Amino acid sequence: MMGETKKILKKLVCVGIVILALSECAGGTTTMTTTYEFLPNPNALRTSGGIDGQGFGTFSIEGQFRLSVDFDAGIASFEQVDATLSEEIPYYDYDQGDLSFTQSLSVLFSMTELESTYVSDTTIDFVLERNIPSFPGADIYLGLTFIDDSVHLIGHFGMPMADGYWYSLDAVAVPEPATLILFLVGLPIVNYINRRRRD
Repeated sequence: MMGETKKILKKLVCVGIVILALSECAGGTTTMTTTYEFLPNPNALRTSGGIDGQGFGTFSIEGQFRLSVDFDAGIASFEQVDATLSEEIPYYDYDQGDLSFTQSLSVLFSMTELESTYVSDTTIDFVLERNIPSFPGADIYLGLTFIDDSVHLIGHFGMPMADGYWYSLDAVAVPEPATLILFLVGLPIVNYINRRRRD
C-alpha cells in the first residue's frame, strides 16, 4: 500500500515538472490552479451591525475553493467555490434589490466575481466595486497571503443600507492532499521562471 502511494506521488511530481517545463519552453503563461480546503475555525466569519446590534455573530466555514493564478499576466480568480457557513445569514441580494438569506460563502462575498488588483508570489488582493457613493463600505475587499503551504484569507464589506450588516472574513485554507505536491513542487519552479523572464 505504501509502495503504491509513493508511486502515485512520484507521478504527480513528474507531471507538475513536465507541465511547468513545457510552459517555459513554449513561452506561454505560467498559470497555477490549486484547490484549497478551509481549516476548522468557529470564528472564520464575523458579522456586526444591524438594528440594536442584532447583527453580531460568529460562523465557521466548511468546504473548498479553486484558485487560478496567472503570474505572467498578474491576474488571479476564484474558478469555483463550494464553501458553506455554519448557518444561514442575511445579506443584500443585488439582483433582487432586497434582503435575502444564504449559507454560501461564494454568494456572500461574490467570490467568482472578484477582480484581482495585485498579484505576487506571496500576496493577492481582490476587490468588487459596487460604486455606491452613499455606501462606499459596500465594496468587497479580499486579500490572500500565502504562508508556507497555507493561505490566509482576510476580507470585509457591508450592506448598502443604514443599520446594515458588516461582514469580516478571517480564515485559513490549505491545499487538498492531491494538489499539495504539485503546489510545493510547482511554486518554486514558477518563481524561477518568473525571475528568469524579468532578467
